[in-house]
Amino acid sequence: MRIFGEDEERRAFDHDRVRGWASAGLIAPEKRAEAEAAAGEPPSRAATPVRLLLFALAAAMLAALAFLMLKDAGGRAESAVYAWALAACALAGAEAGIKSLKVRRFGAEEALLCGAAVLFAYGAERLAPGESRWRFSEGVFAGALAIAAAAAYVRYGYRVATLGAAVALGFLLAAFDWGAETVRVLLAALYAALLAAVTLWPGLSRRERDRLELVRFFLALAVPLVLNLKLERLLANRYPSPVSGTFAWATFAAIFLIPAVWLAWGASARSRTLIWAGAIGLLVAQCSIKPYLGVERNSWDPAVLGTELMLAALILKRWLDSGAGGRRGGYSSEALGESAPGGALGLIAGAVASSPAGPPAGPAEGPKGGGGSFGGGGASGSF
Repeated sequence: MRIFGEDEERRAFDHDRVRGWASAGLIAPEKRAEAEAAAGEPPSRAATPVRLLLFALAAAMLAALAFLMLKDAGGRAESAVYAWALAACALAGAEAGIKSLKVRRFGAEEALLCGAAVLFAYGAERLAPGESRWRFSEGVFAGALAIAAAAAYVRYGYRVATLGAAVALGFLLAAFDWGAETVRVLLAALYAALLAAVTLWPGLSRRERDRLELVRFFLALAVPLVLNLKLERLLANRYPSPVSGTFAWATFAAIFLIPAVWLAWGASARSRTLIWAGAIGLLVAQCSIKPYLGVERNSWDPAVLGTELMLAALILKRWLDSGAGGRRGGYSSEALGESAPGGALGLIAGAVASSPAGPPAGPAEGPKGGGGSFGGGGASGSF
């Protein structure tokens, strides 16, 4: 059950939507004021710099306290007790602060909840048996962390908690010694199943779907990335040898096909998250061709890639513009919030103007001769 009531959750969601509309330029300032007044009293929250500062301070204090308590622990069981006691205190402090002050996204309470989740997982790992073939203690830590992160989302609605749960589940699966290929396939299948669950789960409100956008993007992007056997070699200049074997070539096909499926799914469902994940996945797959084939990278490869991207953007824009009213299926090449078609050119000009200036081309006035002994060329008389 959420710590805030339904009315408070609705008001927070409405204010977030109004801020998003304003940042996209979809509503005028006076309309924003009217929308915020209609949404009701805004929840208490800190600006991003203050929020990061409070998070860092609270996290540092909790980490120092945990170090002082755990450094003199007599054994694994005693360390677990200390860790769970400190986790309970951090959770109680965050809960009391949120309830009494009605704060939302202030940073300090988020650090306490994050620390409580890590301490809970650490305590569970301390009680687990030692190292074994299956790295059981690592699996216990990852599983406990996933449970704590999922509970933080259910209770407080933190978007980052869903991301932490997904990452922890990945580490939990990797803790089992099933072989690299099997772990890659199982992890891709797990993330694909979670993506389908958070996308197609019936009865999810608009508010919950919006909160799950972050983890949806991570899951969609992670599926082809975990299958990419050459992901760590993308920045290398030389590739030792091409891949071989049925599994390697199957992954080579999968890193292209899966992002294409995400693109088609996102276009049909009008999901910007899936479209972004599919586009980035295809870009990574394009960069993985030479590592898979064992071909040496050339200095002009970035220029070729940039040309391909510009051609793809131009073809897509012309295809969208050729539709009825400059649209196809509800999609348009014009940016939302721009009142003129040249808004993109304005962004480019702004980026150029904000870039570091080069050396001046020359003096504002024309050159003035004189002073030299060789026709006024500027040399000194003793040259």
